[in-house]
Amino acid sequence: MPKRALALAAVAVLMSAAATADASGPPSSNLVGLSLWWENGDVRLEDGTPKSVTLYENFKRFSHELDITSTIETTTDEGIQPIIDEGDMAGLDWTGIEFVEEDWRPNFDGTFNRSRFYRGARWMERWSTFVILPVDAADRPVGLPILTVAGFDDYWLPQDDGFIRRFDARQVTYSCPAIGDCSGATRFVAQGLVQLRNEMNAKQRAQKIPDRADYLKLIWTEDLHNPRYVAVEHADYDDTDWEHGFEVNLEVTNPPSNGQFYLPGDTVNVKVAFTDGAGNRLHDEGSLPSYLDFMNDDIPSGLRYYDGLQQLLTLYYAHKHREGLTMWSLSGPTDKLKYPSHVTSTFDFFIPQATTATVAEDGFTGLAILNPSILYQSDPSLIPLTSPDNVTFTIPPDALPGTYVVAVKGRRDWGGEALNRSSTLDIQVGSATPSTFQPKTGKCNNCHEDEAALGNILHGMGDRRACYSCHSTLEFEPDHALDYRIHLIHTRSDRVPDDPNDCSMCHLTPPTGPARGFPGIGPY
Repeated sequence: MPKRALALAAVAVLMSAAATADASGPPSSNLVGLSLWWENGDVRLEDGTPKSVTLYENFKRFSHELDITSTIETTTDEGIQPIIDEGDMAGLDWTGIEFVEEDWRPNFDGTFNRSRFYRGARWMERWSTFVILPVDAADRPVGLPILTVAGFDDYWLPQDDGFIRRFDARQVTYSCPAIGDCSGATRFVAQGLVQLRNEMNAKQRAQKIPDRADYLKLIWTEDLHNPRYVAVEHADYDDTDWEHGFEVNLEVTNPPSNGQFYLPGDTVNVKVAFTDGAGNRLHDEGSLPSYLDFMNDDIPSGLRYYDGLQQLLTLYYAHKHREGLTMWSLSGPTDKLKYPSHVTSTFDFFIPQATTATVAEDGFTGLAILNPSILYQSDPSLIPLTSPDNVTFTIPPDALPGTYVVAVKGRRDWGGEALNRSSTLDIQVGSATPSTFQPKTGKCNNCHEDEAALGNILHGMGDRRACYSCHSTLEFEPDHALDYRIHLIHTRSDRVPDDPNDCSMCHLTPPTGPARGFPGIGPY
């Protein structure tokens, strides 16, 4: 039987056989997403360590984030050939693979890391499906399968499950002496990536995982002879201080002295409470777990902090969705917000308050603070043992009057569930009269609606006003600028239903200037 026919038959058999398995457990209308990541055949959580997954309560679960990576490091430049010849993805059909583009990022020592990206292999392009099957220690099905239809790379079908589907490969070359020159480099990493997330049909796909399940077995129609497993443990909420879910709650603790609005030069103290879905705090009041706690994988509540340097995340192509980051921002007035042209240096994030937009350059004020700070992550002995649950913004002296937006984003990975969440609040600066956001782009909800709404994907941020203060151009992340980022994502995906080369797809008025982020048009 041909491989493709065998794959489809296997899915049908699994679903039919498991339909008679025991799916008992207490009834619940709650659904909990699963975030699973297999690295070189072993499941891993965010810190890279192979682990079992603890499932709290017997909720129905669906596939929220599903990642498979095969990573091989060499001392000579072999492109991506190592992962084609050996490793966890060697059994895939790599016919048609081709280089598509590259990316350069500066290091702190003056060298650069080069990433080269590859697409077009048959396993990347073809229709495929994943089945998460609960099995016992003897590999016997004990529950109904959790089905995820990945569909095709080139177009979207109504039955597809993951809103975001990115199958690709990359090679990273470390410590190149200059852009365009990797002579003398001795560290090369080839990596194949399967990334599928943001389930569109959670209610239809979710199934309970019985207590009799010792493992979750992942079966992929493109790699039938290579099932992947993760050990599971079962627990009750009585065994923990927390529950599923993630919420971000903000408050300003120092109201304006005149009772109406802050003045340029004033400080604004913003306090956060990260909670689970039931309102239980994920940290003590007055403090957050420290960055040292995060580096030591010692945050039981699941809060995540910045880990981009460890994972070498890359927009669209590699694991950007798994970035842990607690970031606070302030921007306004809202009627002046636009894509900032200010370039934020690497070292701006090593001071208490980073500037991301200025009135002189951009016509509005943008500020950002990482909390906890990553200032000392290269030397853990210097990292403070505690971190505050509040930050203080100092309003610049040239800040214009109007409404300003305070935003905080975070990520939690706990009990097999990983969630990105954000929150905003408004303050007035220089005037009690509110200002109105006047975007130059729109129509986002033509595609981003329901489960794919902006408030459910990416940072879990539905308030577009908060995007402008965070997404300036960064020296160390060239694709970070907001316009570059949006253009890059929508021009690399073949599943966008409209033509991204038609500016009216998003722009309310004809844009001016280069379309940064389109193929061949760089960020600067």
